[in-house]
Amino acid sequence: MSLAIHLHLYYEEQWDEIKNYLLNIKSSYDLYVSLPEDNFALIRKIKAFHKETKIFVVENRGYDVGAFVCFLHRINLSDYDLILKLHTKGKSGCDWRIGHYSVSRKYWSRLLFEGLLGSEELFAKNMQAFEKFPKLGMVGSRYLITSAFRNCKPVVRDVRKLMKKMINVYPARIKFVAGTMFMVRSCLLQKIKDNFSFEDFEQTDKNTKDGTLAHVLERAFGSLVVESGYEIRGFDTNVGFVLSSLVLPLRRFLFSKTLKRNLLKIKICKIPVYWRKMPQEK
Repeated sequence: MSLAIHLHLYYEEQWDEIKNYLLNIKSSYDLYVSLPEDNFALIRKIKAFHKETKIFVVENRGYDVGAFVCFLHRINLSDYDLILKLHTKGKSGCDWRIGHYSVSRKYWSRLLFEGLLGSEELFAKNMQAFEKFPKLGMVGSRYLITSAFRNCKPVVRDVRKLMKKMINVYPARIKFVAGTMFMVRSCLLQKIKDNFSFEDFEQTDKNTKDGTLAHVLERAFGSLVVESGYEIRGFDTNVGFVLSSLVLPLRRFLFSKTLKRNLLKIKICKIPVYWRKMPQEK
């Protein structure tokens, strides 16, 4: 099956790490890379890895989703059977509860890539699954596929309005890959391409809150697959992550340390046992 890969390389220092994941692809593919600015040294490295890579610069609008929509308008979707969407991801910050799992920011990025490109065998299995299961529409990490209401609460009304506009369906549940890395049948992206352009996205940075068009589309990608009669599945296995995710809530119950508004607070079994005012940074 023909494959196009779009990689939004916002954190440019992550290229070497991502390149190692791409090495697990042994079949042919077209690679498209979007960058936030011209970086000739990095472009040379990318071209040395994959000579025919098509590279373009996009301003920081709509995070990786805005860049992905820009990519969609640069290709003919009918030229490909599958599209693989990848991007860099910040690895610092608070933990998230995604579906049944507690996920740290650092591990979140790892799960996204390993669910798609964790090994040669897994990537081949993901590709073959689209041939084996005609109703498979999207593949992502099984641990990040969620329909939990808390994972779409800030934008649930906007997602439903968007789905009504695109395919005249008002979904009761919204299912998607949290983190927006997936492999999808290209035909399922036509409605996104028809309805959105890069100019629709607002300027974004690390302080932008959940609720932008990019956040809405993150959930709508999955909803579009499901409401079109297809499935979202994951074929990766990570026992270590599952065990650590189950232990994390217990560990936090037994002991937690927080620093908020310069107040350090320590709790044992949810009971505050120590607090201290910390000096403000100058």
